[in-house]
Amino acid sequence: MSVNRVCRVWLIAVFSYALSFSQFSTVYAANDLVKIETVRKAGSDTVVATNNSRMPVMVTLQLSSSSNLASSRNWPIQVLLAGGQSMELVDVSAANKQFAYTLYSNSQVVQGDPRARHDAGVSYRIPFLADQAFQILQSADGPLFTHTTVATRYAVDINMPVGTAVVAARAGMVVEVVRQFADNGKAEPEFFDKANYVRVLHDDGSWADYVHLMQNSTQVQPGQRVEIGNVLALSGNSGFSTTPHLHFHVQVNQNGTIISLPFRFRNAHDGVFTPLYKTWLIPDPPNLTVSRAKTRKTLRECLSAGKVIDDVVIRCLSS
Repeated sequence: MSVNRVCRVWLIAVFSYALSFSQFSTVYAANDLVKIETVRKAGSDTVVATNNSRMPVMVTLQLSSSSNLASSRNWPIQVLLAGGQSMELVDVSAANKQFAYTLYSNSQVVQGDPRARHDAGVSYRIPFLADQAFQILQSADGPLFTHTTVATRYAVDINMPVGTAVVAARAGMVVEVVRQFADNGKAEPEFFDKANYVRVLHDDGSWADYVHLMQNSTQVQPGQRVEIGNVLALSGNSGFSTTPHLHFHVQVNQNGTIISLPFRFRNAHDGVFTPLYKTWLIPDPPNLTVSRAKTRKTLRECLSAGKVIDDVVIRCLSS
């Protein structure tokens, strides 16, 4: 049998981890995140992986069975792909060129850089804008109704009406946006994968998820840099949900497993604190964020010739 009749077998994709948000899971088919394909070369096949997401991903190829196989690398093969990166993983061919080779393998894809180390000294802004405080419905210190996995253990659910502005609790890069699902959340299994959310990747490799957002309310796009206090979307009631609320958590890839991390909030009223069950979160006034991001107007801009300094001018100077 000639080398031209080498048997090339498509890699079977096994996605072995699920991201959970308040009993909401996003399970990706492997080619949604990473495309794995074979490219024909002279006398061999090259396995190529392409990361279709903006998140770093760890790809592991496991050899299930093979025959007459020559490989340029030892198996299993594990590589870290940056967002959008494509990489040649291995060259395979027939050990005996007179016969075909067979190759059966599976791939595991896990989001996040396992080398990332969350900065424990970081505190997070209250992730919403409102003229009132909202209560924490679920947190690590209280009864866990749905946050029962390592991926959601330290998540918080914050009670809030639909349409509340959700803001970035920490600066980072927007890497995922889901916005198409209706605000008809129910505590039923078919709603597990129907929550709108925004994912922000932080500079230390951790990321935050803002979940159950209002349909088509997202104000950001993947690849966009956001700063603390920037509006991401409006809160909603999409996905697996019994009442309108915001689900927030911080996660990392720890040795191939997505885990949630304990974190601390901060505000002007309470300082830095750990979110606790049934306590109230008091957001900072919006102008605290705006004043940091923009330079105040000058007197020349606000006071025209011959005009006196009145309430209108004072408001202009404060804007």
